[in-house]
Amino acid sequence: MKDHAQPRQRKRDENGNIVIDMTVKNDDDFLSVYSGGEAPIISSDVAEFIESSTRSLSPREKYTLIIHSDCIDEKEKNEYDLAIKEYYAEKYFANRKELRINRIIILLLMTVGIFVLSLAFHVENHIWSEVIDIAAWVLLWEAVDIWVFKNRKLNIIARRCLAFMDMKVEYKDIEKNK
Repeated sequence: MKDHAQPRQRKRDENGNIVIDMTVKNDDDFLSVYSGGEAPIISSDVAEFIESSTRSLSPREKYTLIIHSDCIDEKEKNEYDLAIKEYYAEKYFANRKELRINRIIILLLMTVGIFVLSLAFHVENHIWSEVIDIAAWVLLWEAVDIWVFKNRKLNIIARRCLAFMDMKVEYKDIEKNK
């Protein structure tokens, strides 16, 4: 049990990139059966494997994916390289869009929060002044929460997507590894 609680030592290639070893015995499900355009994308299982292999690492790391297989031909290698990049490019652009939307929401919440807070100074009734004050602080806190916490998570995801798009992909035959 003690060994599982220790951080894993990661293999690095000659360029200092962290190596992700992936064994593919059957590549029938490597690509998703769905794609939004002409470019293929990897299946969610392949993406989950790649992402779970790097979850404990800094998003600033660079990676080399080494696929060990004897069932992938040269045409498929090019197709799989493109599919990995396409999958993470789409995820990256969706992430950037969500960040832009969050910036608009933050600006709106802060503007409304400050406006509502300024209303509290003009209300004569002490109880309503407190209610307005609480509502204003809730709006401002929500803006800060999105800005500090949610956008941080989205930025980490964006960095990982960029690292996965830049990831070097190598193929090794299983037969040669024995």
